Amino acid sequence: MASSSAPPPASRMAGFLSRMPKPLNIPSGAAGRIQEYSMGTIMEVIRADSAVLMLMEYENPHNFRILKRGNFVMKLMMQTISTIVVAACMVGDMHWPLARDAPVVRVASRSFLFALPGLLYALCFPPTTAESTVTLLAELFRQFTHYEDFQHVAADIGVSEDQLGFWQKAREQVEPVLRAGLQRYGHFTGKSPTAVGSQSSELLRAGRMSDAAELVMKAFPIGLLNFTHCDIHDLRPYRQNGRTVGNGKESYPTIVVFSNIVEALQFIWVIATDEGHLLRPENRPGGVRPSGFKVWCLNQSGLACLLRALIYAGEMPERPANHQLGRLIERAGNWNSTHPPPLEMSESEEGEASTSDDSQETSISASEVLN
Repeated sequence: MASSSAPPPASRMAGFLSRMPKPLNIPSGAAGRIQEYSMGTIMEVIRADSAVLMLMEYENPHNFRILKRGNFVMKLMMQTISTIVVAACMVGDMHWPLARDAPVVRVASRSFLFALPGLLYALCFPPTTAESTVTLLAELFRQFTHYEDFQHVAADIGVSEDQLGFWQKAREQVEPVLRAGLQRYGHFTGKSPTAVGSQSSELLRAGRMSDAAELVMKAFPIGLLNFTHCDIHDLRPYRQNGRTVGNGKESYPTIVVFSNIVEALQFIWVIATDEGHLLRPENRPGGVRPSGFKVWCLNQSGLACLLRALIYAGEMPERPANHQLGRLIERAGNWNSTHPPPLEMSESEEGEASTSDDSQETSISASEVLN
């Protein structure tokens, strides 16, 4: 529970920012709400009033599903008694983690693609979003993720980023970069080897990834996790005299902190529902650790601690495996870069959308989705 005797917000913010080890020197103007707990602090680093988060499916690459639309927030957690930090984003109540070994590519002035093991997300902001907000966000992604800027993709495609036709072409151009980024660090690409049978839904995985990101973010400040649940690896360069140079003292999470939680839950479900024979062999390439800074990961006791918390919270086999989190946008026919198909979205039931060829509209813009 947050401390009731905390100092006023202005002094808390100033104190928190002053305690940030370099290069976590986030401008005070970017900082929002701060929550102080006995074992750590959580701060809203940046906020935008409107955003759309989409799931780009692996099973059907021409399907896009709107997971959430609403306020965008990036949060940062710093543990009090260690150098551990956790960064995550959220649109509405849908979270996803940021990690130095998880690729993020900027594909247009207001649009980003995120690759996590087993998941591919698209984040877009409406034209009303201040350029300074997106610029600052890109700088933060550069610090907390494996970030690359491919804004030239938008010019190559020749379609506005506010149109659905843009995303199909952007994915075709950028997905090889995202896959290479994951493989570089030894992560699998495409669908998870445990995403079989009742656990094959990418929506289900997205929901669990959101749960994992939110849980890890809160577990340190409230004392559920501590440094004994983690292994920290110092991968910074050293001078001959043994002194470290550059990139500060903070320890960034590897993406397996979150994906291992999801993989473990999926594996438990597959075995519990007698679908173990459907498991695919894991084709994980040999990769390298992200170098130049300190990284942390959960050890066995840490993973077991969080799994117990999730199971206690209701992650049990009677939970529907095919629950719907997002609205489906299906490709009708073949898209090209200049003439996306006529498409109309109408609510058919909660969390779903249907397509119709009767509409005269040729696209759906981010601003339309947000209204």
